[in-house]
Formats: sequence, C-alpha cells, structure tokens
Amino acid sequence: MRIPPVAQLAFCFALAGSLSAYIPILNFYSPNWLVALEVLAGVAFLLPAVFSFIRHKTTVNPQSPNDASTLVIDGIFGISRNPMYVGMLLLVLAFVLWLGALSSFIAVAIFYTSIDRFQIRDEERSLREKFGEAFDEYAARVPRWLFFKKGV
Repeated sequence: MRIPPVAQLAFCFALAGSLSAYIPILNFYSPNWLVALEVLAGVAFLLPAVFSFIRHKTTVNPQSPNDASTLVIDGIFGISRNPMYVGMLLLVLAFVLWLGALSSFIAVAIFYTSIDRFQIRDEERSLREKFGEAFDEYAARVPRWLFFKKGV
C-alpha cells in the first residue's frame, strides 16, 4: 500500500477525535486504568517487534517488504504475524476509550480493515514470494492478528 501505516494510524487518531467532537454518539466513561492498560498492551506489542527486526538486522519499513533479509518468527512474532499492527490497533482503541464516544469506534474498524486488506496482504504476498514454504508454515501456525488466522 502506498499510505504508510503510521500515516493511517495518524488519520484514524484524527478521525476518532473528530467523530468524538462533532458526532459524539452515545458517550461513555472508561476508567483511566483501562485506557492505560490498553496503551501498555499496545506498546508491549510494538516495541518488542521493532527490537526483533533490529536484532535480526532486517527492515522495519513496511513500505518495502521485499527488502526483508530474514523471516522473523520468534518472540512476539510467535503470538501474531503482525504485532506492530496489533500494537497500533490497541493504541487507537485506547484513544477511543479515552475519548468516550461510541461513534469513535468507527476509527478502530477503519484502521483494522485498511491495514488488514491493503497493507498486510501486500506484505504477506511479498514474504511468501521471498521465503516460500517457510512463510507458509509460519502463517499456518501463527495468526495474522491475535485470534484471526486470515484477518477480514
């Protein structure tokens, strides 16, 4: 996909904030501890994934999956094939909980769908071409997200 995931993340933060401010449908309250827990969970997926890529000396840039020199499958990548995107999704969810407007959940759905359909599919196609059977075996064992093998 041509839109970097960080830009998609920023867009979804802005969208959630706009929906909360201008179309605040069904306001609710989330305790600060729950929001903090979501942020910590997001960071717990993001940081180990980035450090794993650095440790394996492979690209962290999602715009160039063909530059991957190693198929990283250990650590956090044993829980999800896309822990960075899981982490980003959890951060959007934390922001939505902090905002407290049901309408803002649209941003969570948009982030999940756009990353799953446009970013991850392209990345996985590239990784499959580059690493072949090793990637197929990995994909059969580890879900794309946390609980969903194939996404949406």
